[in-house]
Amino acid sequence: MKKTLILFVLAMVTTVAAQAQMQAPRFGIRAGANYSGFSGDDADNLDRLFGFHAGVTSQFMLSSDGFFAIQPELLFSTKGAESKDDSFKYKISYLDVPVLARINAGPLYFEGGPQASFRIGGDIESNGVNIDDNLDQFKRTSFGYAAGIGFASTPLGLSLGVRYNGDISKLYDNENVSDARNNLFMLTLGYTFPTR
Repeated sequence: MKKTLILFVLAMVTTVAAQAQMQAPRFGIRAGANYSGFSGDDADNLDRLFGFHAGVTSQFMLSSDGFFAIQPELLFSTKGAESKDDSFKYKISYLDVPVLARINAGPLYFEGGPQASFRIGGDIESNGVNIDDNLDQFKRTSFGYAAGIGFASTPLGLSLGVRYNGDISKLYDNENVSDARNNLFMLTLGYTFPTR
């Protein structure tokens, strides 16, 4: 976890340090669908759960031709899992802060980098009824990674991509309970505002 934190801080410092040498940053919005679940030895009896994400994004170009960029984001994201019979559901809300390296190769883009996640809410449901909204058994902060690929139309400012997020941190505070970790697939639509 310490290595992940150091990598995350290093990416942020690199972004700030390089900002003076690059083009004006570009800002945008992003939203889409999540398909989340838990991974680990103790998560075999759980299925994936649909959710959503939405938030703001930015791009700091590190090359004059726009080929390479750093892309920090702030996303509200719902994650969780459910029992095989859909009767029991974990629904957990996070603020995700990925700091991604992005390669723009024509209409294709590739992205990857570290991510910090901050738990801000959620509940546990049984047969559609909320049975627990005090989720202190789950860690408040977790660290992981994100990687994705997509298509972007620079003139229109639109992008459509898929991304995978995986946590390195365990889900539970109590190390003796479970080794479950969040992971999810994202289908994401972005719009980048035009620069002046």
